[in-house]
Amino acid sequence: MVSRTRACFFVMLLCVSLNLQAAIKSSINHSLIEQGESIQLSIDLKNIDGNKIDLTPLEADFEVLGRSQQSSTIIRNGKLDSSTMLVLTLLPKRAGDLQIPSISIDGEQTESHALRVSKVTQPTAVEGGIEMLSTLSSQQPRVQQPLVYQTSLLLGRQIFNATLQGPDITAGQALIEPLGDQRQYQQTLNGRQISVVEQAWLITPQQSGALTISPARLVGQIQTGRQSRSPFSGGFSGFSDPGEMRRIQIAAQGYQLEIEPIPAGFTGNTWLPAENLTLTDSWSSDQFMVGEPITRTITLQAEGVSRHQIAELALPDIDGIKQYASTPDVGQQYENDVLTSTLTSEVTLIPERAGQLFLPEVRIPWWDVKSNSEKTVILAARSISVAAAKNVQRQPVPATASATAKPQDPIGSSLQEPALQNPAPTSATQTRTQPTPINSVGAVPAQTSSVATNDQSLSIGWIALFGALVGSLATLLIVWLLQKRAHRQPLKSDAKLQSGPHRSLSSLKEACHSHNAAAARLALIEWGQQFWPECSNLNQLSLRVSPELREAIADLHKRSYSQKSYSQKTDQAEQRWQGYALWNAVQAYKGKEVADKQPEDKLAPLFLS
Repeated sequence: MVSRTRACFFVMLLCVSLNLQAAIKSSINHSLIEQGESIQLSIDLKNIDGNKIDLTPLEADFEVLGRSQQSSTIIRNGKLDSSTMLVLTLLPKRAGDLQIPSISIDGEQTESHALRVSKVTQPTAVEGGIEMLSTLSSQQPRVQQPLVYQTSLLLGRQIFNATLQGPDITAGQALIEPLGDQRQYQQTLNGRQISVVEQAWLITPQQSGALTISPARLVGQIQTGRQSRSPFSGGFSGFSDPGEMRRIQIAAQGYQLEIEPIPAGFTGNTWLPAENLTLTDSWSSDQFMVGEPITRTITLQAEGVSRHQIAELALPDIDGIKQYASTPDVGQQYENDVLTSTLTSEVTLIPERAGQLFLPEVRIPWWDVKSNSEKTVILAARSISVAAAKNVQRQPVPATASATAKPQDPIGSSLQEPALQNPAPTSATQTRTQPTPINSVGAVPAQTSSVATNDQSLSIGWIALFGALVGSLATLLIVWLLQKRAHRQPLKSDAKLQSGPHRSLSSLKEACHSHNAAAARLALIEWGQQFWPECSNLNQLSLRVSPELREAIADLHKRSYSQKSYSQKTDQAEQRWQGYALWNAVQAYKGKEVADKQPEDKLAPLFLS
């Protein structure tokens, strides 16, 4: 009986010994600390890979500040005994009685350790301490309503190696992002200079129900102010050691919220909770004309809404007007504790017919979080008067104006010089220059008349010969001058057409054949400026070209601004811009423009409808 009892006891001791051997050795350097102080947990890594240890069980009550490995070698009984220790630096997240849980390593467990953390009451900033305050923009938010979590750190003393940790979501679903830059300034409270550090975060709940926001934290080091121990006297020396630091951790306020769902009676297609909403528009011109583009700028401004919540505006179709919307520009700013997002959309409108056209209103339903009710912002309807397209043509130059202008032309002067040198004789001139002798009875002597007749005929013959010679020379001179001017003027026009537009036409041709809308816009503007330097955009260029080219420019407008047209619903294959139509229109207009060129040094701009 006794032997059986001894055998059972031996088996029990053996089991206990095996359990003790199975446990991995671990230890802590302190079991009683103050809040803000850290401890060291040492784990024996004999035959264990320290990189494979899972530290997840520690994250509930501790923050792992650092990890390192220490190796040592000891000679025992003439044998070398080497060991490796994993040292973890842990910072408790709260005060009270804590338990360092055991860690599983390769199927074995480390020892658990009890730890008591004494709460340290931090003095206020006015008293020379550190405070951390927080505010939340709404305590009863709805789903997808942005919340602004803002912290104010009040520093009444100097802090070192400080790290500001943002809030976290421990229950529920929400998106968190920093909002704006950190702001620092000085403030005087009760005669003490206080440093204030402000930081805000944007929290957007993604579902209704419970939402728990853990507080933001500040982790840093402060001087303890403890007296230094003298190595000679064995006591305190009476002065503070500036190098002795103590780690502190200060938390702001956390929040537990109940997120309300979207109201069942909301009529809008897009859920938009906001504090305020405005919708305005402006126009590039008040004069509407068929085929002439007008830019309409629509601005949507929302308070209490992030830039991710503003959707692209859905504009209604307008009968008689084509609409091409550009990519909206969305901005966000946070000033004076107010979050404001702005969407700006530019829409190009091209009237297709004259008369009174009606622009329908634009309505956007939204939810007012202040009054907890649905509201609608409206961009009022408008009636516009569209004028017919202008058809400006070149007027012929009056004949009187041409005759008046010729004496001022150097070539015209040379054309008139022969007529001035050889005027046609009149009867009055003949009477003055060639008087006929008369006798007393009034008869003309025969001989004298014959001689006079012969001399007059000879003189008239020489004059006629000389006049014919001069006329021939003048005619040859006129023909030579006209040929010289005819050759010189086309060369000047050709040089003007080929020197500037040739390069831009090559670029335009390449862009059209490669279907590159952006490059085609630049090349087309450069080509147009060779003829009309005042044209700085395609809208101005379209007013000066043919209807076919204007239509091609309008199509380029459509493809350049947006892949989505509000007035026409096209499939994805049709949305890609094709450059052949634009290149053919430019070629046709270029040929017509060269054919219509007048042999003048300067031509007024030609406006075609």
